[in-house]
Amino acid sequence: MNSKSIGFDADSVLAKSDGKSLYAHIEDCLKVYQELCKALPAIPEILCQDNFFDLLFCAVYLHDWGKAHVEFQKLLKGKKNRWLRNRHEIYSIPFVDMLSLNSEQKELISRSILGHHKDFESLLEYLYSEEEIEEYRQNYNSRVNPLDFKGNLNSKLDVSYLIGLKQQFQRLYDRFAAGDNNFDFLPIDFNSQENPIKKYAVPFLKEAYQTDEKDYWRQMFLSGAIKLCDHMGSAEIREIPRLSEKTFEFLKKFEGKWFGHQERCGQIEGSILLIAPTGSGKTEAALRWIQKQLRCGHQGRVYYVLPYTASINAMHQRLVRDIDGMGVIPAASKYVGIMHGKVSEYLAQYFEDAGEEPIKSKSCLKRIKEMHKRLVHPLKILTPFQILKYCYGVKGFEEGFTGLAGAMLIFDEIHAYDTQTFAQIVVSLKWLARHLSIRALIMTATLPSFMLNELRKAIGASVVIRADSQLMDKFTRHHVKVIEGTLFDLIPLINEYLDKGKTVIVTCNTVANAQKIFCRLTEKGKAQKSVLLHSRFIAKDRIEKEHLLNNKDVQLLIGTQVIEVSIDIDFDVIFTEPAPLDALVQRFGRVNRKGKKGTCPVYVCTKGGEYDHCIYPEHIVEDTLRVLQGVSVIEEGKLQDMLDTVYPDWADKKMYDEIRKGFLASLNRLKPLMSFKEEEKEFYKKFTGVPVLPVVFRLEYERLIGNLEFFEAEQLFVNIHQGMFHKLMGQDLLERAAATIEQKGRLKQLPYWIVRCKYDSHLGLLENEKVNVKNGTVSF
Repeated sequence: MNSKSIGFDADSVLAKSDGKSLYAHIEDCLKVYQELCKALPAIPEILCQDNFFDLLFCAVYLHDWGKAHVEFQKLLKGKKNRWLRNRHEIYSIPFVDMLSLNSEQKELISRSILGHHKDFESLLEYLYSEEEIEEYRQNYNSRVNPLDFKGNLNSKLDVSYLIGLKQQFQRLYDRFAAGDNNFDFLPIDFNSQENPIKKYAVPFLKEAYQTDEKDYWRQMFLSGAIKLCDHMGSAEIREIPRLSEKTFEFLKKFEGKWFGHQERCGQIEGSILLIAPTGSGKTEAALRWIQKQLRCGHQGRVYYVLPYTASINAMHQRLVRDIDGMGVIPAASKYVGIMHGKVSEYLAQYFEDAGEEPIKSKSCLKRIKEMHKRLVHPLKILTPFQILKYCYGVKGFEEGFTGLAGAMLIFDEIHAYDTQTFAQIVVSLKWLARHLSIRALIMTATLPSFMLNELRKAIGASVVIRADSQLMDKFTRHHVKVIEGTLFDLIPLINEYLDKGKTVIVTCNTVANAQKIFCRLTEKGKAQKSVLLHSRFIAKDRIEKEHLLNNKDVQLLIGTQVIEVSIDIDFDVIFTEPAPLDALVQRFGRVNRKGKKGTCPVYVCTKGGEYDHCIYPEHIVEDTLRVLQGVSVIEEGKLQDMLDTVYPDWADKKMYDEIRKGFLASLNRLKPLMSFKEEEKEFYKKFTGVPVLPVVFRLEYERLIGNLEFFEAEQLFVNIHQGMFHKLMGQDLLERAAATIEQKGRLKQLPYWIVRCKYDSHLGLLENEKVNVKNGTVSF
């Protein structure tokens, strides 16, 4: 729309240094607002506030009016200015007073605008005392002191432009909002305006809020929503797609073929706990459940939670194929997003495969990665830590909670988490169900009864669905054999199966053992049809192995626990080191997956690796072996009793209760407009690995960074857990380095860790094989 058609020069005031006008930016944000109202309709009901989206419209419309400050405009246009690190937000807030709303509503809007870039604690450094203002006035020859809020408000704003914006207020409300409000405007007395940081931020920081209070969540959602509108508007995102019942039309091909538990999941409105064997179609059951919620009028974002990157990538590819359609590459999905620590590498491969020009693909990849981070995709596949981080108050947590309002959460492979993570998942589910009206579907094949009860209480599930006995009988598919000794003692037997053309899985508890047995089993040239899969590969090698498994071109798969919840594979036999029963059953589930091969052998050794006790409690493993020695064929119908024999009660109940209590206290300390930096640091320390660069890639990394090829450079790192990091540090095998780049005429340091261990594309990072470096030359 041109300036003449709306009655004022809309392009005369900028919002961005790239030339985007303030009016155009407001329109972009309002397009996101319009989509947000449809994507998150549960918010007004949760808050018991029918006019929530009207308040959000006002906040979005007014949030950047302070950019009409003449000195800020000079800054954007690269001219000499006296902006002096001021904050444009504070000059937007006085205009909230022109709205004919009550004081409480104006306060909510004002706080949201004030905090849409910086948290309130950070804003305090921009609140100047009378002494500082006077000192500046005396020392500098300036008609208007840049530190003087009232002086700037009265003489430094482009008032004629803002009058034009005011005149467009009702017209844009009628265009973008779903409500029927007719706004009256009140006069504003600039001389009576107090610095908003002093008026709103200072008292807010002192006030105590309870998470049970509606005002708490009104502020949380309004702050989160305005940030979503601003960030997505700046990214020029035009659409926030939504799921509908018709999205799942592809499920019709299964009509008449559903198992009983899948049928029931498609009939229940509300939260469910589903217990069914591995390979019995739990994913399809989850999709039917989503479809049922939508059919009942429940609209919200969907979060499909899985524990490992490999399983997330595989699920993403599968759902893109089903929902977006055949031929749509995962990086171009409209409906299915993905969130984990290696998302750049995962998405980048599709541009490489498509043969796009490097510059074009980098630009597209950056934009698409941003979309996956935001609320764009209505169904996201992610790790639990992408949700738990909001509970720690990391930057952007208000946006995270806003997106979770009325959400549908699906937790698959819930058995895969340690005590700490499980406790935090339980607490967060209960908290989210209470405050954000989420609906949850928890799915598992193997979990002790006391853990199932915790989950059921957390989500308030009145319905527990179990696969029927007839199906359980069908999924009696494994003949267990407990063998004395280690996997290395069974190499001759493994080779016998391979010689017969059988597909074989070998599962170890540690990466080191997996690497050793891979070398032993492939020393006779079988590596071409063999894959080693674990967490210590660079992205390129890991993705290549996942592709091989997806293409069903592997006879021998050797790996670690990642196989328990990895790609959808179906092998003939498995050999595994001893582990707790629930972990073993998941490993067995990768053999004879659909139960069409009769009963297949699964071999469990009595002895594992030297450090297995650091991974699994020894008494649990001993009880597991004792239970397995008492059975021949594993009957799915008796599996729960077997689990409850191994886990009669919490082995670490005290630890679980302490974690749960501490995490709940942390949740209750959360406060919108405040970023809890200590919790953020602690979160990443506990839940993410440390990226290290194998020294053999150092020159390649420096070359890529020098060419500003950051995505390619990231793919050269290996993630290691904290324990291994400290072990290598103690062995003097880690070195702190930094790459140097030039940005905007300045040199910037990018610190990283180098690990002096050998790296092999077939084996991964070898922690016990040191590398010598002399004069930049690597030798082994």
